[in-house]
Amino acid sequence: MYRNRNRQGITFVEVILAFLILGVIFLPIFFFLTGAVKDTERFYTETTAISRAKFIMDSMMFQIPWWAIKDGNPCGFTSYNSVSKKTVAGVSSLVKRAVPKMFGDGCTTGNPEEFKGDGLFVCRKGFQYRARAKVVDLDYDSTSANPVVFSIPIPGSPNRHEFQINQLVSKRDDKFNLIKKIVVQVKWSNAKNKDPDSDPLARSIFLVGFKSDLEG
Repeated sequence: MYRNRNRQGITFVEVILAFLILGVIFLPIFFFLTGAVKDTERFYTETTAISRAKFIMDSMMFQIPWWAIKDGNPCGFTSYNSVSKKTVAGVSSLVKRAVPKMFGDGCTTGNPEEFKGDGLFVCRKGFQYRARAKVVDLDYDSTSANPVVFSIPIPGSPNRHEFQINQLVSKRDDKFNLIKKIVVQVKWSNAKNKDPDSDPLARSIFLVGFKSDLEG
């Protein structure tokens, strides 16, 4: 029987070599694309954290009244006015809507009129963020040994009027307070569905602001 000895084909060794060559070519591309995806997610989580921190700070600085923010770490929010000794309905509605949007889950307390500036929220991509606000009252009582003095010039006179905090504002919560120091922290994990408190590689961003009692 006659056999065609000129017939050509692909051997198993050639197939293996072809896959090895493709692997050498596409492996760097795979790592490049994987790194690009991780960088994109990292930029996304950082941008989300910055936006949330700014949203919280802006809300505390410009929307929530001075007296409704209580000092502490985390701070507190209330609709009870310690001067008028009553709950303000408009502020109550504002606090109940705004604070959960600012901090997410975990900001409620046993009192429906009080909230705390601490919570956990999850973005639409599944990344988790911890938000917390710390407030320090820069009050007259704590600086009585060296109180802050405000100096105001007298028109047409070289003299100046000098005032201390306790002469400019009324007493709230048993202290004279004119300035609040606000520190907002947002902490996040770059791993999806992971609480940043349990992630040793979690990152944080801080914003610091000062709110004056312009209502006093």
